[in-house]
Amino acid sequence: MNEQELLHSLYELNETELFYRGYQESRKDPDAFQEWMNSLDIEACLEKHLIIPELPQTMPPSMQDSFFYSDSDAGMVIQKHNCYSPAFDHFHTYFEAFYVYEGTCEHETGGEQRTLQMGDFCIIPPGVSHRISVQNQSIVIVMILSSQVIENTFRNPTYYKDNTLSRFFLKNLHYSGSDESLLFHTGNDEELKNILIQMMLESINKYQEYDAILSAYFSLFFGKLLRYYEKTVSTPGENRRQNSEAYEITAYIQEHHTDITLSKIAERWHYTPEYTSRYIRETTGRTFSDILIEARMKHAVSLLKSTSLPVSEIAYQVGYVNTENFIRTFRKRYQTTPTGYRKENIKSYVL
Repeated sequence: MNEQELLHSLYELNETELFYRGYQESRKDPDAFQEWMNSLDIEACLEKHLIIPELPQTMPPSMQDSFFYSDSDAGMVIQKHNCYSPAFDHFHTYFEAFYVYEGTCEHETGGEQRTLQMGDFCIIPPGVSHRISVQNQSIVIVMILSSQVIENTFRNPTYYKDNTLSRFFLKNLHYSGSDESLLFHTGNDEELKNILIQMMLESINKYQEYDAILSAYFSLFFGKLLRYYEKTVSTPGENRRQNSEAYEITAYIQEHHTDITLSKIAERWHYTPEYTSRYIRETTGRTFSDILIEARMKHAVSLLKSTSLPVSEIAYQVGYVNTENFIRTFRKRYQTTPTGYRKENIKSYVL
């Protein structure tokens, strides 16, 4: 397929789109819809992964990587989103990004519904439930990206930089359990449109070394996206979610300060340690170490005032293996040693 043929095909309804248009039209008349349903070849529908909400067996619990590719290292597919397909809540095991090439589409995630316009580019991470509706023959181009492709690219020192996309991808390499997405507003940018068309051609034709060329286009597209449109990005519900999550993480550090590590927090919230460190700093204004030390020192002060435990035991109970390290940290914070602090507050502790 050449570029002219591809552009022509974007404006023509394919076999699946004709099927879905028939589905949408027949639903307007109960009798016609029942007749249409009776005419279906269920096995063929299942084989083609056709979605029919009235037939539970066609509704997958999740959209799987295996529907589109067998090799996760080369897991990148660029294709047109089917017009008229029924909108339904679903999540996928891969990253999905879609670009409104022409027209509009309706998108809902986290209980928030938006009408996306031409040039809007939305990224949905694995495990996030959402629904999308493309009607009136609008053209929406979809990128299906395996987590392995994202990791190979954004963990590569050549590509990784501290920016909106890197933070988003690294945070969501595993199911984050959040309801977030990322939305860029690019308008009618012919350069981005052309890059997407070239990516589609490579994805469809699969000529020699197509995967390397597709990866290069992928980096180029996201590089241009950041260069020109990073300031347009929005994350539905992000501030509300961040405030709640930042509180939960801070409380968790305080509650488990005796043995907590950054890796444990990252594992619990399904983030990477690098992202977790940055996220804590950006949402609380403090580092992980600052929050941890404050929790340990408050506990130590309480023990110094209310018990006669040796300083070495107090150090151990609040999370320090090395007593000297505990004393040094305590002195820096209170301008006195633990023993000196206890003497100054001798009336407060229980003998």
